[in-house]
Amino acid sequence: MKPYFQSDLVTLYLGDCRDQLLGLPSESVDLMLTGPPYGMAYEGRGQRAAAIRADGSRQGMRVLRQALTAAGPSLAADAHALVFCHWSSWPDFTDAVAAHLKMKGALIWWKNRGGVGDCTGSYAPDYEVLLHAVGGKRRPLVGKRMVAVLAGFAPVPPPKRLHPTEKPVSLLRLLIERSCPAGGLVLDPFAGSGSTLVAAQQLGRRAVGVELEERYCEAAARRLEQALHEGQPQVA
Repeated sequence: MKPYFQSDLVTLYLGDCRDQLLGLPSESVDLMLTGPPYGMAYEGRGQRAAAIRADGSRQGMRVLRQALTAAGPSLAADAHALVFCHWSSWPDFTDAVAAHLKMKGALIWWKNRGGVGDCTGSYAPDYEVLLHAVGGKRRPLVGKRMVAVLAGFAPVPPPKRLHPTEKPVSLLRLLIERSCPAGGLVLDPFAGSGSTLVAAQQLGRRAVGVELEERYCEAAARRLEQALHEGQPQVA
C-alpha cells in the first residue's frame, strides 16, 4: 500500500492495521506505543463531536486482539509495548496483551484535573492506565528508575484536540525515550492524529503509523509536514 505520508523518519498509512501490519519486516519494531479504541462507545460533544470507529465493547476488544496478532511477527525479541486503556477495560486489555508479550505492570497517567460522571458519588476519573509489556529478550529501560505515576503532563485542551483521545506529545516523548533505543523503530497501529509519530520524529526515531479514518490521517500528515517545514531538530 502506498504511504499516506512519508519522510526520512516517519511513514503513515491510511488503512486497517490488521491488514497493513502484515507487511512490516520481521522483528523490526523496538517499541509499540498506541492507544486502541477503549471499547467505551465514545461519542464526543460540541462542535468537534465525533464517534470513534470500532469502539463498541466487543468490537473494540476484537480489533485489539486481531491487531496484536498482526503486529506480533514485526516485534523484535526485546521489544517494549505501551498500550493506553481505560480503567474499565484494563482487565480485558491485559489479557489481550499478555497473550503475546510478558506483562511488566501498568503506569498511571495522572491528568491532575476533574472529570465527567457522578460528581458526588464517585472519585474524579483524572487518570488513564498504560499497560507495559516486553518481549522474551530483556532490554532495560533507559535512565534511572521512575515511579509508575506519570504526572506533569497536561491533557490537550478539548478545543485544540484533533482527535477525541489525543495524548500530549511531551508524555509520548518520555515514553519513547525510555523504551526505544536511538535509531530504533516505533509502531503505532492506531495512530489517530499522529501524536506518537510527531513525538518519534522530534526524537529522531523512525516510526510507522496506521490510521483507519482519513480525516485523522490527514490531520497527522499535516502535523508531520508542519514539523518538517519548521526545521524541527532530528537526531539520526
